[in-house]
Amino acid sequence: MTSRTIDRLAGPGVRRARDERRWNIERMPYGGDAVRVGVFSDSYLPRISGVVRSIEALVAELRRQGHQAAIFAPAYPGYRDADPDVVRFPSVRAPGVPDFPLAIPVARRFTAGLRARNLSVIHTHSPFLMGTAGLYAARRLGLPLVFTHHTMYSEYVHYVPIVSQRFSREVVTRYTIRYCNRCSLVVAPSHAVRNWLLARGVTARVEVLATAGFDLDRFDRLDPHWVRPRLGIPSGAPLVITVGRLAREKRFDVLLAAFAMAALGTPARLLVVGGGPEAAALRRVAAERGITGQVIFTGPLDHDRVLDCYAAADLFAFSSPTETQGLVVVEAMAAGLPVAAVGAGGVSEVVSDGLTGLLTGLDAEALGTAIRRLLGDEALRSRLAAAGRTAARAYAIKSLTERLVGLYRQAAKVTPVVAAPD
Repeated sequence: MTSRTIDRLAGPGVRRARDERRWNIERMPYGGDAVRVGVFSDSYLPRISGVVRSIEALVAELRRQGHQAAIFAPAYPGYRDADPDVVRFPSVRAPGVPDFPLAIPVARRFTAGLRARNLSVIHTHSPFLMGTAGLYAARRLGLPLVFTHHTMYSEYVHYVPIVSQRFSREVVTRYTIRYCNRCSLVVAPSHAVRNWLLARGVTARVEVLATAGFDLDRFDRLDPHWVRPRLGIPSGAPLVITVGRLAREKRFDVLLAAFAMAALGTPARLLVVGGGPEAAALRRVAAERGITGQVIFTGPLDHDRVLDCYAAADLFAFSSPTETQGLVVVEAMAAGLPVAAVGAGGVSEVVSDGLTGLLTGLDAEALGTAIRRLLGDEALRSRLAAAGRTAARAYAIKSLTERLVGLYRQAAKVTPVVAAPD
């Protein structure tokens, strides 16, 4: 007898009870003002990325404010969650991207579990596999669907080198726009992203809301004292830091070239915090540039240790042209660092050129000139750092989450509650 036949004979009540046990769900009373959010993402812990950090911060703050949040994400081999409200889906390894498993969201198996959670809203953080599962859940349960457009997906098609990148970009863009238009609300991390979406045909409501939220108090408790001794950085050497996933689209090759020019004839060091598929290639670039002795690659670090590294540095440099906002840029500013960065995408809205940092084009010479200028001018560094720290207060997670909850409530008011039967 097949599992489908057993399901049919068991009846909806038995099926629902079984699925509640399977998904580790308990029926609980909720406060009348609390929202209950189902967060769907194609990437989550243990992966380290700006999207994951954004989701972690959002979920923690929602719960702190008395709301409920459950995360639905792909399973990572060998990883076990401490959070009982994380639901993992079976996954397969993505070709060429071992740290990004692809979920197999068998939607029929979790609908009853979702009903038991009595969700208020579905919030997806990717339009693809788990985003499709979230769309199904929203339609099935008659819930508003909110989607945060974290990433310029068309800039990542090189990870799927099956057809030409030009064709892939067009397909991914059309798919993303179609997905957005099936949502109750789209959240754009910056005005640049909102304008990009509207220009390509998004007709759904699009609201700009920063996704780079964080706990401001955490930046008053940084401990930089261990960084230089442990990483072998001389105490008097000027220290430039960059943080991010070492991936092709982040253009760390441009940053290494810029640093090689800026640091020529100086004892300056570059601290590269993060891991990723381009780590080995970037080490080779550093060797080719003759700066191996001045560049320290830390590999992936716990987030608290990353924050300490900011505090040990003199300035932050960033070369990615594909950021929708740039969480690490905001973190650097909050830690009191002036910024030298490529002024593309959302970064140009986070950093005010000449006020909180120096912006350039995607050009190694221009970025190197900006880095060298900051290294040689302590007064400029201090002025930009002070202004940056003040500007970073706009990204306090408490106020950003309160606004998002307000958007959830607005979306619920205009979403017809027509739930499909089991």
